[in-house]
Amino acid sequence: MSNIERPFLDADFPHLFDLLIACQAAGYVDMELLSTNLRLTLTNPDFDRSDTFLLESDERLEAFALLWQGRYLGMLVHPSLRGRLEAQAVAWAERQVTISAVQAPLVILCRDDDELLRGFCEERGYDIFDEELRMGRSLLTPLPEFAPPAGIVIRPRRGDAEFDAWLALYTEALGPRPAKLRHWRAMRDDPDYESSLDLVAVTDDGRLAGFCFCSIAGVEAASARVVEGRTEPVAVGRDFQRKGLARALISAGLAALREHGAQSAALTTEVENANAHRLYAALGYRELYRARWYRTK
Repeated sequence: MSNIERPFLDADFPHLFDLLIACQAAGYVDMELLSTNLRLTLTNPDFDRSDTFLLESDERLEAFALLWQGRYLGMLVHPSLRGRLEAQAVAWAERQVTISAVQAPLVILCRDDDELLRGFCEERGYDIFDEELRMGRSLLTPLPEFAPPAGIVIRPRRGDAEFDAWLALYTEALGPRPAKLRHWRAMRDDPDYESSLDLVAVTDDGRLAGFCFCSIAGVEAASARVVEGRTEPVAVGRDFQRKGLARALISAGLAALREHGAQSAALTTEVENANAHRLYAALGYRELYRARWYRTK
């Protein structure tokens, strides 16, 4: 049986999602590689599919890898072939980086509880470049209830004008990220988008004070024993901070996810953001694992 290397095609989506589900059942898929993110990336007209790698046999898709921004590598290897195909995917990525215009070292995404991939990176001299904290909580236990400040109501987002204000607030809170703004524009047309989970906090005079975007990845939800939702991104405008609005938004998001069938919730935050850690801990979140980004020397 021979294996074939090639870039991703639209017809590969069902096979990619089959591979994703198999890997998720084995417990080593990072949140960046959930089906919604993969679909939005791979259908983005600005994404170059030469930055994708498929390894397939006559029977199935054996491995998948992609490069975000031409240098950040995420990969999925079928559980039965772990330890055998990672080197092939990384060798492809290293070749891609050398011919790209990015001119920066390759960076590999790895969960800190994934001993196999972590060992692979460290044995080859990759160093930790960055870490992100993945946090989660059950939705099967009592949920916190926090009301927004007086004069503010939390509800689903409405119309294009509020979406423009949403994008402006996202930029204010997280900085100018054109690629992410394109991502959120595209998200409105994605099959997983549920408008009633797209929550905003609005003042009496119609100003957008904050938002909590919630979502459930449909591919995983259809096969998971525990359906997981996301409560991110969250942002609060400068004039409305330190008033309990972020806490109220997230608690509303948790309740909305549970109403839509989710049984757990998860999010990402920076390892060094102690204020965010305290906020999420007060809402019942606990550390799940850390996402490590390993960089070549």
